[in-house]
Amino acid sequence: MLVSLTIQDFAIVEYASFTPGRGLNILTGETGAGKSLIIDAIGALLGHRIGRDYVRKDCDKAVIEAVFDEVSSVIPRSVFEEFGIECEEDTIILLREISKDGKSLVRVNGRTMPVSVLRTIGSYLIDIHGQHDQQTIFDSSKHLGILDDYLGEKIHPHISAFSEKLNEYREILNLRKQYESDPEKSRQMQDLLLYQIREIEEGHFKEGEEEELSEKLKVLKQDEKRRFHLSFVQGALSTEDSESPLSALQTASEHLEALSSIDGSFTEKAQQMKSLVMDLQGLHDEIGSEDLSSEESYDEVEARLEKLRACTVKYGGSVSSMNEFLENAKTRLDMLKEGDSKIKQLNSERSRIEKELIALADVIHNIREEAGRQLSADIVSEVQFLGLSNATFEVSFSKRPKERFFSKTGYDEVEFLFSANKGEDLKPLSKTASGGEAARIMLAIKTILARADATPVLIFDEVDSGISGEAAKAVSFSMKKLSKFHQVFCVTHMGQIAAAADQHFFISKDQSGERTKTTITPLNETGRIQEVARLLSGNSGDVQSQVLAKSLIEERK
Repeated sequence: MLVSLTIQDFAIVEYASFTPGRGLNILTGETGAGKSLIIDAIGALLGHRIGRDYVRKDCDKAVIEAVFDEVSSVIPRSVFEEFGIECEEDTIILLREISKDGKSLVRVNGRTMPVSVLRTIGSYLIDIHGQHDQQTIFDSSKHLGILDDYLGEKIHPHISAFSEKLNEYREILNLRKQYESDPEKSRQMQDLLLYQIREIEEGHFKEGEEEELSEKLKVLKQDEKRRFHLSFVQGALSTEDSESPLSALQTASEHLEALSSIDGSFTEKAQQMKSLVMDLQGLHDEIGSEDLSSEESYDEVEARLEKLRACTVKYGGSVSSMNEFLENAKTRLDMLKEGDSKIKQLNSERSRIEKELIALADVIHNIREEAGRQLSADIVSEVQFLGLSNATFEVSFSKRPKERFFSKTGYDEVEFLFSANKGEDLKPLSKTASGGEAARIMLAIKTILARADATPVLIFDEVDSGISGEAAKAVSFSMKKLSKFHQVFCVTHMGQIAAAADQHFFISKDQSGERTKTTITPLNETGRIQEVARLLSGNSGDVQSQVLAKSLIEERK
């Protein structure tokens, strides 16, 4: 339940805080006092879109904070675990700040969260029903959902079984669609697939090969430089090449030795030259043993790397993606080759599953049809209690058109039919119900669904629009019934409804200073009598109105 709500610098609300109680909490006030702003502030805590226009003039931000207790009974543990929320003393605190630049800050139990978390958590805590919600029952596309809400857990296992079978059915349809093709397109596709499969398989590419080839290219580039230099040195030291530097030195050594036999002063130099030539010959022999050959050429490795990269670009961006493409291409090729025989098999499967779907949908339809009769009786009872004594109501069923026969919830289409007056034919609700009648029908539905609805807090924003007299009295009793199952908040302008309050809050605005301020004041017994009297007659001090107000309050206790 909502334990407290604090609003600061939100539109004309400078600061307001109130502590509601269990049962029926009534909010009243003069027109323009800010009653709707309280609902808007609560809506902000449910993740509704709130713009910077809501920030009070000359303020940096608006802040709304609410405290809820007993939350473990309504919010699944999985939700807390998903968002990493810890709840001490079974309490959750929601806070939202809206800055003047339009940015929004959300905190749940002190932890910063995205706005989407408010929408998730808020859906378990509060349900707001305003005048615009009456349009829901005018929209026939929403009627099936209302009926299923009425059925609750009774319908869920059947819809779940149907949904699983429907997924199987759709898979068959999708698979059949893949097989269906005209002969010429099939032949062209097979030729393309064969080419793609051949290109990938001939490559024999493996995981990590691109990195391996890139590294090998670096090594081969170094080897190429090494071979170039060694080849030059081996050529220079060659004795077989008469034009090599070593051959020239060897010839020079022979001439120097001949010169030393003529002139002894050259003997030592001849020996030095001979020793130098022998050293160079030894160096040649050592260098000559170096292997200049390579198992792979640079060009070969480079060509394979380019081919690998070209294939991965065409078939997925990586070797693993290319291999996945290969498997899919083989599967697709097999499918095209299987052709007609596979389509016949799938058609047989489709026919079998379709029969199973219809059987499951028939079960769902029968359950709904029975529930529809009960819901109709319940709504008639409630709306008659709410003042529509001659009203009749019916849940009408039809099957979806063949082209969209199955939806995820079966084949049913539901529409609410209504007649407010005796002797009139039942017609679609949108064509027969007035605004006031729609409000009462919606309230009747909410009252009926309340028994199965786990949402602890229900808020009604002036849903009493268009009703008066005995109908308003009946609405007050209906609200009272709802408040036995939920904590109920009702913004109203009707004394008959306000008299049913367990707690009554008066919303007023002070314009005595330079700025308008909205305040929320809890009313004591005397204050309640005066406010109900004001709502009844427009004068809180009128004695007769006060007597009537006191009588209404006593009657609704």
